[in-house]
Amino acid sequence: MNYIAIDFSLNSPGICIYNDKSKMYRFISYLKPKTGTKKDQSLQEELGFLKDVTIVKQPDFTNDQNYSGTELSKVKRYDRMADEIINLILQESFEGDSFTIAFEGTSYGSKMGTNNMIDMAAGAAILKLKMLKILKPEDLLTVAPTTIKKFAGKGNMNKTQVFDAFVANSIDDKSLLKSPFYSLIKDLDCGKKIPKPVDDLIDAFFLTAMIAKGT
Repeated sequence: MNYIAIDFSLNSPGICIYNDKSKMYRFISYLKPKTGTKKDQSLQEELGFLKDVTIVKQPDFTNDQNYSGTELSKVKRYDRMADEIINLILQESFEGDSFTIAFEGTSYGSKMGTNNMIDMAAGAAILKLKMLKILKPEDLLTVAPTTIKKFAGKGNMNKTQVFDAFVANSIDDKSLLKSPFYSLIKDLDCGKKIPKPVDDLIDAFFLTAMIAKGT
């Protein structure tokens, strides 16, 4: 079984894959170009060299000659994003095994505006529909952020605390200890702001581990 978790956003979807045969994690980031500071971008390049991490930069949709503010152009963007994300998942998954897919649900306490929330929901819906048609998962789940945080430690953790739980391997995951991504991140000094796409990949990891363990 390929267990897939997606921390979905329009600018930095984070994906984690676990296969119960290989017992290895794979991490994928589909990242908007020029995300973060120069230091963040340097880290992104370093992450891209790890054997269990794939970092792919999105097309610059805002500079695409076919892009405008119309709803049709937005839908075309989400459609292209879905195709590229699914192709990345297929490349990194264990061929021939079935899929269980989970999305992290929307955090309604976040400060995104209503229009942004609607756009994100639309993008996620198109991705889910295409996954149903192409990957044909055995299950497709949406899990509340608080549930994922409880699995990692406690339900009211902030991003820094979730990062600390990952570094401490709070769920005692032996497969994680073999991950080059984990080896790099556990020695990373982030301060109070977790850089992109590290935060998204860590959220996706905890969700993947949760569904793989049947929790």
